[in-house]
Amino acid sequence: MHPMLNEYTDIEDAYAAIAEVKRQETEALALIEDATGCKRVFVAVPPGNQKSYAAMYAFAEMGIPIYADTFCDTDDGRGVYCCGIYHMNYTYLMEDCFFEDEPDLDGLLDELAKKHHVVVYTHPHASLTEECWDILNYDKENLRPFGDFILSKRRPQSEIDNFYKNMRRFAAKVKKDERFHITTYSEIAEKLEAENSVERVVSLDDIPSIRRQIEESFYPVTVPMSLSLSDIFLACRELLLGADKHICGKTYGFLSAPYATDKSLTFTAEEIRASAADISTDGFLPERIKVGDREIGPADWMRVALAVLDGEERVTLEPDEALPSLDAFPQMKKIRFKGTWRHSDSFEDKYLSDRLRYQSWTMRFREGYSRFAE
Repeated sequence: MHPMLNEYTDIEDAYAAIAEVKRQETEALALIEDATGCKRVFVAVPPGNQKSYAAMYAFAEMGIPIYADTFCDTDDGRGVYCCGIYHMNYTYLMEDCFFEDEPDLDGLLDELAKKHHVVVYTHPHASLTEECWDILNYDKENLRPFGDFILSKRRPQSEIDNFYKNMRRFAAKVKKDERFHITTYSEIAEKLEAENSVERVVSLDDIPSIRRQIEESFYPVTVPMSLSLSDIFLACRELLLGADKHICGKTYGFLSAPYATDKSLTFTAEEIRASAADISTDGFLPERIKVGDREIGPADWMRVALAVLDGEERVTLEPDEALPSLDAFPQMKKIRFKGTWRHSDSFEDKYLSDRLRYQSWTMRFREGYSRFAE
């Protein structure tokens, strides 16, 4: 029903958006527990194209470990942390071939085997009905009162029979195929929580390796541990202020486009150390940073900070990228939510699409994964 999650979180005040998601979804979890006895939900899958950055932060704060059907995952399904929650994209929709008489399930498995993880999914009504219920009842606006629904037309029995025949065939093939391990979200969550129980600690000794990786590519690093750009930024600030280590924790990206200098600038180590004290790290990161009487971007500052922590007393900064490449995340790179799915005509997408990209500073990969697609 409208306003949908994207619609009510497309507001300037990000903290208010996050709080409203938590309010509504906490009520939803209570309803689920009351109806089913389920004490914990392991994965959040908002319907359709509802991929709000505010919801990602909210679900993470609510203790839900996985966000699925997402744009924040690589095409080869490596999984990635973003906005504090682990993302797993949906891979293949059963409706795409399960209604056929003899679909090429062996060929499908060959394609799926190229992925690190595979989520094969269906919409619960799709095997039985011809049209989505929301198209009939909530297309762009609330066409019907809740509970007084127009029902979708039932599919021909032959199509229904094909769907379940192929579902059974597919399941039997996957069970016998040694390329796949069938798991559950709860098992994945258990592995993630075991990994995250080990603190990620950045010290001065780690800086040379981190600096080399950032100079090679402005992207999340994987050596000596999994670190997001936000992790590195926060570690630089803390180490510059005299700490002997930084313990990684909650991270945020930006609420508007981060600035980047367009000219060569030179800074002293003393200037950068002094600027660190004025950087606020209580929430979303600052888009601009003052260094003396000059202003640079957060990526600019981090590059200079890494050089200072690596022992340089005078650093010359050259213009460079402010955000990491999203080439490995094509859906995230190109998304524009306005006019998609059942969104109302009044939905502007004034903040959501861009802000999702601005959270790319919070992305990081699991331990043992390459920074780049193999």
